[in-house]
Amino acid sequence: MTAEELKDKMMKLWKTTFHDSDAYVSLIFDNYFNPDLVEYHEEGNQLVSALLGIPYEFSNGKSKMKALYLCGLATATEYRHRGIMNDLLEKINKKAKDNDYVFTFLIPANDSLINYYSVRKYETAIYRVEDRYTELHNFDKDYRSNLQYEDSRIGALKSRQFDSIKVKIFDINDEKNLRDLIQSIYNFENNISTYTSLIHSLKDIELVVRENDISKGKIFIAYNKENSLCGVAFIYLDDKKRVHIPKVYYENQGSLYKLLDAIKRKYSESPLSLYCYPEECDRKALWDKVYGASNPDGAMLGGAYGVSERIYNVGDHAKPYGMVRILNLCEILKFIANDRSDSKFSILVKQDSDDDRVLKCDIVDGKATFDIIDYAKIRVQLKNTNLMILKEREVLEIIFRKKGSSNMIQEAFGIPRLPINMALLLD
Repeated sequence: MTAEELKDKMMKLWKTTFHDSDAYVSLIFDNYFNPDLVEYHEEGNQLVSALLGIPYEFSNGKSKMKALYLCGLATATEYRHRGIMNDLLEKINKKAKDNDYVFTFLIPANDSLINYYSVRKYETAIYRVEDRYTELHNFDKDYRSNLQYEDSRIGALKSRQFDSIKVKIFDINDEKNLRDLIQSIYNFENNISTYTSLIHSLKDIELVVRENDISKGKIFIAYNKENSLCGVAFIYLDDKKRVHIPKVYYENQGSLYKLLDAIKRKYSESPLSLYCYPEECDRKALWDKVYGASNPDGAMLGGAYGVSERIYNVGDHAKPYGMVRILNLCEILKFIANDRSDSKFSILVKQDSDDDRVLKCDIVDGKATFDIIDYAKIRVQLKNTNLMILKEREVLEIIFRKKGSSNMIQEAFGIPRLPINMALLLD
């Protein structure tokens, strides 16, 4: 089968399975189809199962990792539950490892698929917060109320800057503004250093913008008084007319709130969902009132008087979004060492249940050193120490633990979280 024949058959399988538009499917395959990064299965002359790999890089501002995004995982209905997709996943992961990808990643569409991929060595590693607002929310008042807690001079300055920001809906047919938009998003992403994030190429960003238009979404753009682009928001409406904002880029809180205010004014009768990552979400709100315990006669116990407020931290309530399968644990540990130069820990990892070797990793002062140890030689030593051998899956669960997890993990192992964020993928 030629590459063009394979491409055509995969496009038909994708459309039959996911019911996307011809324009959407063509956009993906015309730009990302690479015979070396796909796996497929045929029965006779029929393509019955396939997946597509798209290469990306993740960066923390200092180091980068190669990763392969798996999408369009599809099997014709009558051929499911036969292990075909399981075999394709094993093949694509072997191919990715041979080509120096550190991990593969994907976006499960529902909880049952999370369980499916979990059995196939994928670990939940990427979380997303859905920050919901009612149709009554006023972002303009919200931002100005926050300024009350600022120094009066700083608050006045921020208020003037906020008033000077102008927002409009982007016109994809404006070629000059399209180039400016693509470059601005690229700059936003490459200036991220507070967490590990997927970095789109200029080509990727252009395709995301065009896909947004194909899918009937809109892009709101904000300009400051110097007429420089200071914020970008991608939006779409669902069948219930709820506004969804999958990604916002912004220079400061004023730019963010001005964008949200403009979107809310445009869709004044609609509730709104803003999607962000735990490291991006610092919003807190009153969640509940907690009353002091009292005696039956009404007297307060334990010196408790009055009412206290419990604060709800939105970022701690993220939900699973993406899953990863690690192909090179050593590279992940090196990345952590570089990302957190203050980390100091040693671990023993059993990487392969079929052999008797153990990986020893020591991380000190931003550097990671590795050694392969014969388990038989250290088995006796382990009995007389507090050391333990972790399975590779256990290490991944620790590394990719959810924000807000118990500090006991950090205290017990000394291993910091590795927050990985991604947005605007063709999912």
